[in-house]
Amino acid sequence: MKGVLKLSFAYLRYYKKQTFSLFLGVLLSAALLSGVGSLLYSGKQQNIEKVRQEYGDWHYYFQSDAKEAQRLLEKKNGNGYEIEASGTITIRKVMEEPYKIMLAYGDESYRHMMNRTLLKGSYPKAANEVAMDTYVLRNLGIPEKIGSEVVLDGERFLLSGILSESVEGTEDYMQVFVHESIDYGQNGVFFYFKFMENRPLYKQLAAFCKKFDVEKESIRRNSELDGYFKGTAPSAYWEVLKVSFTEEGTGIPYLYAYYNEGGQLTNKVILIALGVFGVFILYSLFQVSVRKRMSQYSIMQTLGMAEGYTFGSLLGELLLIFAAGFPLGCLLGNSVAALLYGKIGQIFVGVQNKGLRHIGGKQELAGISAANIGEAGRFYIDEKLIWCSLIFFVVVLAVMSFYLVRKMRSYSWGQMIRKESGKRKKNRKIYCLHRENLSDILTKKFMFGKISSFFGILFSLSIGGIIFLGATYVTENTKIHNELTFKADDGLGSDIQVFEDSDDLGHMIPAYIAEEIRKLPDVESVNTMNYMLGEIPLYDGKLIWTSYFAETDPSDDLEPDPVLMEKYHGMATIEGDDDYKLKVNVYGYDDEMLLELSDYLLEGSIDPDTMRKEDTVIFKTIMGGQGTYDGIDMKTGDFVTLKTPKSTEVPAEVLKFQEEDSFYTEQKLEVAALASRPLAKTDAFIGDEESSTVDIIMTEEQMEKYFGVTGYHNMGITLKEGVDGAAVSSEIRQLTKSVSKCMVKDYTQAIKTENAFIEQKMLFFYGVAFVLLGISILHIINSMQYLVAARKHEFGILRAMGITDGGFRRMLFKEGIRYGIYANLLMFALYVSMQKILYYVMVRVYLYLHPVAWVSVMPVVVMLVLNLIICILAMEWAGKSILEEGIMEELNGGDRIS
Repeated sequence: MKGVLKLSFAYLRYYKKQTFSLFLGVLLSAALLSGVGSLLYSGKQQNIEKVRQEYGDWHYYFQSDAKEAQRLLEKKNGNGYEIEASGTITIRKVMEEPYKIMLAYGDESYRHMMNRTLLKGSYPKAANEVAMDTYVLRNLGIPEKIGSEVVLDGERFLLSGILSESVEGTEDYMQVFVHESIDYGQNGVFFYFKFMENRPLYKQLAAFCKKFDVEKESIRRNSELDGYFKGTAPSAYWEVLKVSFTEEGTGIPYLYAYYNEGGQLTNKVILIALGVFGVFILYSLFQVSVRKRMSQYSIMQTLGMAEGYTFGSLLGELLLIFAAGFPLGCLLGNSVAALLYGKIGQIFVGVQNKGLRHIGGKQELAGISAANIGEAGRFYIDEKLIWCSLIFFVVVLAVMSFYLVRKMRSYSWGQMIRKESGKRKKNRKIYCLHRENLSDILTKKFMFGKISSFFGILFSLSIGGIIFLGATYVTENTKIHNELTFKADDGLGSDIQVFEDSDDLGHMIPAYIAEEIRKLPDVESVNTMNYMLGEIPLYDGKLIWTSYFAETDPSDDLEPDPVLMEKYHGMATIEGDDDYKLKVNVYGYDDEMLLELSDYLLEGSIDPDTMRKEDTVIFKTIMGGQGTYDGIDMKTGDFVTLKTPKSTEVPAEVLKFQEEDSFYTEQKLEVAALASRPLAKTDAFIGDEESSTVDIIMTEEQMEKYFGVTGYHNMGITLKEGVDGAAVSSEIRQLTKSVSKCMVKDYTQAIKTENAFIEQKMLFFYGVAFVLLGISILHIINSMQYLVAARKHEFGILRAMGITDGGFRRMLFKEGIRYGIYANLLMFALYVSMQKILYYVMVRVYLYLHPVAWVSVMPVVVMLVLNLIICILAMEWAGKSILEEGIMEELNGGDRIS
């Protein structure tokens, strides 16, 4: 063992350049893997905390009664489960006017789990006291002052406390907390609980249900949180696996999306990819070093050195370098990662859907935006990843050493001494008898001496460019996707939103309000939206994805939304074999917004003047789980029959579209374009989940012509640069205070945060791409040095025969150009294939909106030129070391260790 280490150390000292290159490769690979891993891990840990804040620190809940709830509260530990926290909320009364309001009593544990922190005052201590959050206070027009009078359902209360806002999932009703003694005779008790998180939640839940004889079907889960702690039983995963291979339209994208809960699978794929890239670089660097010493290993094996000794020598070299490079790489990577996380940590934190809430449905205009992330939190070092990486690399280094020793077996000792990697076809042709450029002939001979080695070198030279172009392609499309969802899904297309918080068609913002807002000096523009609820027939199999809607699902696996069923008779109805009717949102956009909708165009064209002239509309279709839009057989030029109420002043029952025909009107309209998303929208009626709802979009003039709608349901206001959004919002509130259920929401700060968030994300992506490119350049330089060093003997002969230094450099220059050109051709060919795969993954797995099919020309040109320059410079730099040596030293090989 001592002799093996001594030999390994001698090689490291003698081949200083190769040692340094390998050390740098280990350092950068470890830094990149551990640094990115800690960034992702920190984001995950912070995301868990954000989920607790936004969705509540609970795992499950179910409806109970007072006695059972008390029994559950007393029995927190049992066989197979351990409850860390539990609490109850008792709903005393539910009101529908002026908004949907819930009077409830929640015990202290419930309030803690729901993050209902007391900001001012106290929790109700008497029957005439109430507590609520600022969102409820502002909507009810109650001053944010302790002791203010609160009138609810004709009953007078005093405001005793102001709480923090409610978590997601409770926004359908405004919560007003009352004293425990309040009782209106109809009480609904809900039991919330949280298990210890050091064991899988699904096992604890099964034990809990068995102990208390609770039906699992009655339990609701905090799906945003329990996924981080194994809340799904393995049997469910097997069912998903079965569905992914048996159900049409699912497949690998469906499987990946399911397992990628919380983005955890994506993180693992990123880390695996970085680990594989690091292994490739280390192997490429080390095999160059080994090839340079083939003659020495041959001599030592001739003298009796066993293969085991050779293996120990190689592994010893790698482990010595790894022992120095890996800890320093982890230290460097985590230091840089900690610095980055402090600056741009938000991009690693999952986004919470904490947005604007509408009565009558979930309206989240803030949607998935960086403004809802909050602070990035503290930086965590992923110690588990470091230990796993350590074991992984040690195993890989052992396998690498074993493979190289095995590879030596395929060569004879003579080939190893001559550093030949295989048989060469002898060619007795004498080129100097012809008038040809001998340097060109030698260059070709050197390059194509062994085709497998030639393509191996080309692949090594092109891999960095492929990775860089792939990262650039993904980054560009991520930016496009973020910008599109920024306006459509997130609802952040304008600085201020003014909307009707009602599911009554008669509630509208009068047109004169929009004109008054336009006159405000700080307002740049006002975009308006009309609304009407409609229904369209999809006969003769036009609805292809019948399982998309719960009401038409032939398997009956989906349960229709009870609220939608009660108010609108569901989203869809079955009229016969392959005949269906579907509820749709009907939007009227102004011209500016219609033109902006072109960014979401799937088919056709959008021209407001043509739409008015020819009575055409835009059909916003549904999107499948793989990013496809062929669930409804609709194309441009088709006609759609739109059925709507005759006016906005109709009874609520009419919106079920089950009344007599006299209540409705029908219009046959031609489809001018298909779109993937709406811009302005509302969730106050049947909802608009971006991808799962059909919308009919037309001009405002058509809305007035067909339905008599002149008022607006939503207005998007863009402010002038540098204006105080809060001040303008106050002015707009004064203008709209006379309009029933009209709400104003300021998004100026959210938009600034989102823009900064996108910039930070792009900078990080480009930064990683450049780091990978830097590692690849190191590998290219090392490969070129080997190409030159491996031919020292041949170059020595050429110099002895009289080739000048200038001629030698020209020969290397030509070889560098040829390698650059061939590497670029291979890089381009491989990138085309990889780009198609990336496009498929972005569309089918990550559901990117309208990704471009090809990367921008500039990065491709830059990469091609850069690759060519690197090959030339690396070749010339390697040749410089040849010219600095003596001819006799080159003829003798120059590889002996003194």
